[in-house]
Amino acid sequence: MKRILTVLLLLTCLINLTACSSANDNIDTMYIKPTEFSEETMEVLDLFDDEIQFFDISTNDTVKSHTVSIWVYRDGEWHEDGKSYGEAEFLGNRYAIRLTETSCELYSIDDNGHTKAKYPKLDTTFDESTAKISWKLNHEQPIELNKEIPLWVLIGSNATSFQVSDIEKDFREIDCTAGIAITITVSDEIVE
Repeated sequence: MKRILTVLLLLTCLINLTACSSANDNIDTMYIKPTEFSEETMEVLDLFDDEIQFFDISTNDTVKSHTVSIWVYRDGEWHEDGKSYGEAEFLGNRYAIRLTETSCELYSIDDNGHTKAKYPKLDTTFDESTAKISWKLNHEQPIELNKEIPLWVLIGSNATSFQVSDIEKDFREIDCTAGIAITITVSDEIVE
């Protein structure tokens, strides 16, 4: 009898833990991180000379929309020169960004294929910069609703040094002469 009660008690605890875990999984599933590929795929991607980056995205039911913004530094300030946005159902499981000093392509990838947004002429010049720094999100980043997350920042600067952590915090505070930044924001509000 004690064994039966012990087994029932253990089963009850396991069911409760599983239920709690499932409830917490829905909250904790919001993240974005660099995609991990096989070695063979990485060899193919290396042909692009570091111009393309993939990110896996996981969100939950609280997300109603998303925005991917292309920021360009010119005339001493940052300007939002492009934007790709839509309702949550159009947010793929993976995003790919192809970025050069003059153009940007965004790909939203899901089980049904992909959509592409192209920005062929970004108005900034890296010619006057003595240094060029490229920073990409390289770790899993929790997603907070309505908070912008930098995915890729390309900075041209004449500064002698700055902290890489400054880019992730707010790239707009970096002393630069040229720049391009790609950010993503997920929202609990519907895009109009």
